[in-house]
Amino acid sequence: MAGQRLTDKTALEEQAGSGDLLMLVDVSDTTGSSAGTSKKTDFKYVIQTDKISLSNAEVQDLTHAGSPKTLVGALSGYMVTPLNVTILVTYASATESSNSSLYLGYDSSSNSQYWVSMGRFMNGITTSNTYILASESGSAAHNASILNKPFLMWSSAAFNGGWSCDVYITYAYTKVL
Repeated sequence: MAGQRLTDKTALEEQAGSGDLLMLVDVSDTTGSSAGTSKKTDFKYVIQTDKISLSNAEVQDLTHAGSPKTLVGALSGYMVTPLNVTILVTYASATESSNSSLYLGYDSSSNSQYWVSMGRFMNGITTSNTYILASESGSAAHNASILNKPFLMWSSAAFNGGWSCDVYITYAYTKVL
């Protein structure tokens, strides 16, 4: 509403999502006033958490030759900066026995370059579980640019268990100057 003070607006009492806008004052742009210019920005440029659900069929086809899952899409001129990934796995039936590894990173064509991995993911587990993949661990250096690249999830080989999952990824888009 025009003329309404920001402090009089209704509060957003849930997590902001991609497409939600924030108002800010760009102090480096003095075209609006000497104190700065009011602008809007999409929340995804600050910090964003998305939920991606994978069915059992999608889980079983995560191999780099199959269908790696895009967790965060590429944005021209930016790199995806992952902060945390939490995977909530729902076990249904058929115990996982593939010994496959789960990878998160920018290039699913190789299992040697990744942000984080978990070996023998869900192997032998017969209950629902939570996995928190919070940071880079044991990964090789990326030998290619991560600029304009999506952030992906893939597996070393096909999973064969009966489970699905919800992936919560917290990230920011970082402008590469």
